[in-house]
Amino acid sequence: MDILLTTFPQNKSKNVGDNLITQSTLELIRSRVSNYQPHIVFREKPLNGYSKKKVKNIIAPGFSVSNNVYPELFTLYEDLGRLKNFFPIGCSFQHISPSIDAFNTAYNKKTLDFLKLIVDISGPLPCRDQLIVNMLNDRLNIPAIYSGDMAIYDEKVVNTTFNPPTVINSVVVTIQHHLKYLEQSIILLKTIKKEFPHAKLFIAYHSTPGYMPLTVASRAQQLGFEILHQYGEVGNLEFYKNIDLHIGYRLHGHIYFLRNRKPSILLVEDARSFGFAKTKGTSIGCFEAFSLKENDPCIDVPSQVLDFVRQEINNGFESYYSVFNFIDEKYNAYIIPYFESLSAQINKESGPLTSKVNDLVS
Repeated sequence: MDILLTTFPQNKSKNVGDNLITQSTLELIRSRVSNYQPHIVFREKPLNGYSKKKVKNIIAPGFSVSNNVYPELFTLYEDLGRLKNFFPIGCSFQHISPSIDAFNTAYNKKTLDFLKLIVDISGPLPCRDQLIVNMLNDRLNIPAIYSGDMAIYDEKVVNTTFNPPTVINSVVVTIQHHLKYLEQSIILLKTIKKEFPHAKLFIAYHSTPGYMPLTVASRAQQLGFEILHQYGEVGNLEFYKNIDLHIGYRLHGHIYFLRNRKPSILLVEDARSFGFAKTKGTSIGCFEAFSLKENDPCIDVPSQVLDFVRQEINNGFESYYSVFNFIDEKYNAYIIPYFESLSAQINKESGPLTSKVNDLVS
C-alpha cells in the first residue's frame, strides 16, 4: 500500500488549489503507473495506525518546509523512525507577509533537525519556488532544488505551442484571501468592467466563501459579473479552459491558466504568491498588491494591471512565451526524470529514489 498525503481540506475550506496539487501529482504518476491507487490521507491525520509492513511509499505533494511543520502541519508518525520511502515534492512555505522578510523567519532546532532527517531519507527537497530553495540552501543549510508546483504541469499541454487570444471575450477574477484588499479588489472589478464592457465577466470562489468573499462577489454581481463556485472538485476548474484571461489574487487560479497555456495576472498578497512572483521564470504578470513601504494595499495596482494587459494584447502576449518555455524546461529537466524514478520505485523496478534525486542535483 502507498499513501499520498494531501493538503486538500475536503471538509473545511475545500480549497481547490490544494486539490489541484494532489490530482496533478496523481496524473504525473498514473501516466507511468496506470493502476496507481494510493490511500489518500489528509496531512493532519496521524499515520500511527498504518502497518509498517504494509506501507511501501509515502508521497507528499505540496509538503511544507515552514517552521513547526512537524507535527503541526504534517502529523506523520509519532515515531519518525517509521518514516521510510518518503517523497516530498513541490515543497511549500507558508507566511502571511508578502516580502523577503518572510523568508528570514527564525527556525527552531526541532524543525531543522526534522528537515535534515527528511533530506537523509529523501534527498534534497524539491521546492515550488526559488525563494524557498534559496532560504533552505543558503540560510538554513538544508539541501533543496527547484521543482516548481506540481499543479503547473499538465503532460497533455507541456511542450505545446502557446496560442494567445487576439481578442479578450471573457475574463475571470479570483477573490483575495485578506480583508484589507477589499477596497482594492472593488476598484479592480470596476476597472475590468470599464476596460472590457462587452466581455463575459466572472468572479470565482476558490474556497468555500465567508463574509469577505461574499461581499466582493455581491459587488461584482452588481457590476455584471457571474459567480463561479470553483472550490472542491478539480473538475470545476475545467470551465476556465473557455475563458481568455485570469486576473486575480488566487495563486492556483493563476497557475491553472499558465498550466493551460493561457495568459494570467496575479496580484500578490502573501508569501506563497511572493515566492512565485520572485522566481525568475514565473515573474511575468505578477503585481504586488501592497505598498512595500507601508505594507498596505496599493490602490494604483488595478490601473497598473490594466496598462500591462493592454500592452500584452497589443504585442500578442509576447512576454508569456518565456514563462511557458521556463515551465517546459523544468518539466523536461526535472519532472520527467523525477517521476520516472519515483514510478520505478513504486513498481519496485529500482532501488531507493534518494540516489536518483541526488543525481539530478549534481
